[in-house]
Amino acid sequence: MKQSLGMLVLCAAALLAVDNPFVGTWKLNVAESKITPGPLPRSETVTFGADNKVEVSTVYDNGQAVTWSYTFSKDPATITGLPDASVIETRKGNTMDDTWTFGKDIQKGHGVISKDGKTMIYTFTGTFDDGKETCGRLIYQKQ
Repeated sequence: MKQSLGMLVLCAAALLAVDNPFVGTWKLNVAESKITPGPLPRSETVTFGADNKVEVSTVYDNGQAVTWSYTFSKDPATITGLPDASVIETRKGNTMDDTWTFGKDIQKGHGVISKDGKTMIYTFTGTFDDGKETCGRLIYQKQ
């Protein structure tokens, strides 16, 4: 009975992954991406789980590595691994819209997955708590 239940859970997760174009591992294409003000991180990997968990691993230009995560929900989600941070996210088809809060910094982002499911373009704009603006266009490749 336990084996049957385990197989049922695995099958259900696989079906959710098929219907969700975000599920999988995405790597930042640093050469094609841009952030103002810079610099871009050395690398970044975003993993969307079939269980709605999102994990982000970043290595910044100074070599500092940071990993943080949240569970996708239509309600504000607290970000684990970053102090005083939350996100509100909506997904529809191959698009996502986010409102990020990092302390007093607020950013809004929009992601679109290509028709072939291999590329995600994520654009964002925001304002730091000192009033300076930020924006970017990040290109991710599905692994």
